[in-house]
Amino acid sequence: MHLDDDIKGLVKGVFACCGILCVIEIVVGFLISFTGLYAFDVTIVIGAVGGTLIGMICFIWMAVSLQRSLNAAQNGGAEVRRGVQKGYTQRMGLQGLWIVASVFVPFINVISALIPLLFPKLAIYILQITGKLNLTGKVGSEPGVKGGES
Repeated sequence: MHLDDDIKGLVKGVFACCGILCVIEIVVGFLISFTGLYAFDVTIVIGAVGGTLIGMICFIWMAVSLQRSLNAAQNGGAEVRRGVQKGYTQRMGLQGLWIVASVFVPFINVISALIPLLFPKLAIYILQITGKLNLTGKVGSEPGVKGGES
């Protein structure tokens, strides 16, 4: 599957931000452990890295699903909505399995495993705030160029 350049750029930006946020989560967890609330151990790192990977897998899965839907819509596909809904349900199922695993597997810290599931959304906000992502721009419009007029 070939992703559009816009989707590739979004995925790269989100992946980079998610990686940075994962490192920040681990560092903050380490610093908070100095307060004596808990002892920093490998379960926090496993939870943070695992949760980040699940979030990133779900994000790329969403990007591929949306690209397939866009391709199907261009080719006159009638089942676009069902395909998008099926992908959403499967991604939520994967996240649900991760949540259950983080609760019941003793070597995964639950809190540090759940926080990274929010990283892709937070990464999109960060990209918007820094100006690296503009979701409000019109397709095919450039500054100073009027569209549809002769």
